[in-house]
Amino acid sequence: MESCTVLGDKAVQDILISLSRDEIYEFLNTLATSLLQFSTSDERSFQPEPAVVTRPNGVKTLFRAFTSPDYVGTKIIVDPSLSIARTDSSRENTTNANKPSLHGLLILCDKDGLPRGIIDADEITAYRTSLSVMIPFVWRERAAKIVVFGAGKQALWHIRLALALRGDEIKHITIVNRSPERSRSLVSQIREENHSRWKSSAQLDALEPTNSEFQKQLEDVLATVDAVFCTTPSKSPLFPARYLQRLVSEDGGCYVSSIGSWQPSMIELDPELLRDATTSSSGYNPRGGTGGAVIVDDREVAQTSSGEVIKSRLKPEQLVEVGEVIGLKEGHSNNEPLKNWLGKGFIIYKSVGVSVTDLAASMAILSLASRRGKGLSVQDF
Repeated sequence: MESCTVLGDKAVQDILISLSRDEIYEFLNTLATSLLQFSTSDERSFQPEPAVVTRPNGVKTLFRAFTSPDYVGTKIIVDPSLSIARTDSSRENTTNANKPSLHGLLILCDKDGLPRGIIDADEITAYRTSLSVMIPFVWRERAAKIVVFGAGKQALWHIRLALALRGDEIKHITIVNRSPERSRSLVSQIREENHSRWKSSAQLDALEPTNSEFQKQLEDVLATVDAVFCTTPSKSPLFPARYLQRLVSEDGGCYVSSIGSWQPSMIELDPELLRDATTSSSGYNPRGGTGGAVIVDDREVAQTSSGEVIKSRLKPEQLVEVGEVIGLKEGHSNNEPLKNWLGKGFIIYKSVGVSVTDLAASMAILSLASRRGKGLSVQDF
């Protein structure tokens, strides 16, 4: 007999933090498959446009629907004080600590409209956003040195997942955040979790912007970094492009991801850095032509909702969707230029959020809950 599973935030947290490396890879592959279908089949055409309703008191509600051949559903996110753009409410956990958090639900039905899941959206949205960043990260040959901008839930899950997937390779993680207290708290939490879970020998520390040598320290650490994870709702670039100049121009490039900026007014990456990615000697454009490319999850939305993409004035052909890359990687394993670019070239991945990953994440967490006996099962809902 079919039932509907109800998962609260605590149940979702307990499931996600307990996942083994193999289970994380299984989840990652589920997201990758959804992105592949979005970019290489007609699935994109069956995803409705999001809708935002604003009440007279200023409260905004985002309704974001998604469909597949077997399931339909929606994400409902309520924003008590902040403007919600067209793209993705997964950025709710990167907001300032003194502002109200966004909360909501994921609701999943089967193809006949029968309810199959009601899930607290907070933790699973942060998780699936961070996990999507790990897709290109696991392709990289080197992961020894990582820099994370931000100290909220997104930064937390980026670090957790990096340690869970590649903790035996990571030597150093540096956290950069405008609040030294939050940075120290995050370092303390990760150290404690790492001791009991992943047991990586990675060193963790934080750079403090109040230090008079901060910019010099940041430039030094970025000069030899292997991966940079940006998770903040910044209104200005987090660092100048020249801090990564050596890694752009040489074969030993780095991987840079950005998930925090999701409105035209937000910007985490120097637009010059995106232009550099299209001219880097270690770059590659899977769509053909000369020069390199910037990886995005949704080309259309990135061009209208990502501050750095808009300001970089990149052409559509200079943006390649991660789903397209996944398809090429799977279908052309002997493509050496593609393999070299993904493994050791200079790569930027700009994520603005794709609704089909909400569906994929909902299905994955419901399956995991069933295996673990988590959540409330409602018969004949």
